[in-house]
Amino acid sequence: MKALKIILLVLLILLILALGLLIWQRFAPGGLLAPPAVSPTPAPPELGPLSPPPAGSGEDEQALLTQAYARVWDYAATGEMEAGETSARVPLRLTLLNADALAGSGLREELLQRLEEKVAAARRRSEIYGEDGAYLPELLRTCYREALEARLEHLEDYRGVWDTELRYVYRETGWEIQNGEALYPFFPDAEKLYAAATAEMPLLPLHYSIPEDALWGSVPEESGYLITEDPAEVAALLERPEAKALIGDQELLWRPDLPFVYGTKIRCYLDETILCILWQEPEKGCMATISEIFIADGSQLRRKISSDEPWSLWFERTSEFAQKSNAVLALSGDFYYHGRDCGVSVYQRGIVRFRPENADTCFITAGGDMLFLYRGAGLNESEMRQYIEDNDVVFSLAFGPVLIDDGVDVTPEYYPWGEIKDYYARCALGMLGPRHYMTMNINCDTTRPELDHLPSLRDLGDAVVKRGCWKAYTLDGGQTASTAFQGKLVNPVMYGVEKPISDIIYFASALPGDEPEPPAEGEEAAAVPEG
Repeated sequence: MKALKIILLVLLILLILALGLLIWQRFAPGGLLAPPAVSPTPAPPELGPLSPPPAGSGEDEQALLTQAYARVWDYAATGEMEAGETSARVPLRLTLLNADALAGSGLREELLQRLEEKVAAARRRSEIYGEDGAYLPELLRTCYREALEARLEHLEDYRGVWDTELRYVYRETGWEIQNGEALYPFFPDAEKLYAAATAEMPLLPLHYSIPEDALWGSVPEESGYLITEDPAEVAALLERPEAKALIGDQELLWRPDLPFVYGTKIRCYLDETILCILWQEPEKGCMATISEIFIADGSQLRRKISSDEPWSLWFERTSEFAQKSNAVLALSGDFYYHGRDCGVSVYQRGIVRFRPENADTCFITAGGDMLFLYRGAGLNESEMRQYIEDNDVVFSLAFGPVLIDDGVDVTPEYYPWGEIKDYYARCALGMLGPRHYMTMNINCDTTRPELDHLPSLRDLGDAVVKRGCWKAYTLDGGQTASTAFQGKLVNPVMYGVEKPISDIIYFASALPGDEPEPPAEGEEAAAVPEG
């Protein structure tokens, strides 16, 4: 009985303890019956400072753009923060690099300027263009990089603004930016920018010219010469891209089946600015030395006078003039200083002699055209100066007569100069097309009985007419008539001796480069191969 009481007492005590624990859990703070705890509302996030985009490092194009983007990037709130319990947002205006504007006119114009500089300095088409006719990739990339660097020095021209919204979310660790990518829109991609800036980039033509006041042309390249007896070698030369570019759609006078004088050489020169072919044919029992020339620019048809100033008596031979002027081909001129007071002599755009009434004058323009003023035209000196200005005349030739004008044979029956009815060596300059010329000496070759005759002026006129000239003009003949190629006389001359004269006309290369030094006094040009 006593044991039972003890057990009951223990059970009662346990029940009381359990009931007390239950009451405590129910009503104590945090207990089952306590009111739920209320979490405090987080404070709205604060704007900034926001991190700029990483500037990156290195010197490639992407690094340059990334660094420029970081320098321009900035932000400012354009309204109040709107915040809830777990989210917030704020309107922003970003200042950033406008890559579209950079790829547009500014960068393209800078790139074109760089390309123009490269083109102007190029000596070869292959330095600018590939075989597909497009810019060389490495050249375009170099110019683009230079243009990009130049434009990035003017970032103020390419600042843009962009309105966006920055959003936050509240997490256990606090407020976090939810759309961080919105801070850096339009992040520049170097390859995409390059593609946009270079798309449909116009191809700049190479333009070669010689300064008008230069006293000599560019030095011809030795590799440009070809001297051969095989017309097939010349035909192969004419298939080269440089030759085709110069010839264009014009018709060649030279042909492989021409009646070349037996044993004579065909002499050629080709670079990207000039094509010259020189050969010799029989012409009515005479020796005709003929050249056909294409030039890229009118400035390559030039005149040189003794001592490079009017009225100098320091006469020189055509070959000597040719050497000192770096001529590809030189032709004896009008021998303006020979006791003949005839025609209108223009040198470096100025009139040095004015006698229009007694000789036909041939004016050479800056574009390489030949304009004729017939004797007795009736212009006074003031009107002549206006004519020179209006027609962009650089120099003139005053001997004559005119042989062909606009395709019409105008060779006269009478002319006061040149003993036109007699038989002397003759010389002429003709045009076959734009910047397309023919020169001709007709002489006798006393070493060949079949070619030991001399022509009249009418014979010269017939010779230029049948070769298709649409303009032709007579230069001084007789012992003066001479042609030099590569600084050497190539035609037989009367009396067997090259005559000192006052002037030449010549065709020169216009390949750019350092200003060439003329050969030293008495120094000969590179020798023509034997034969």
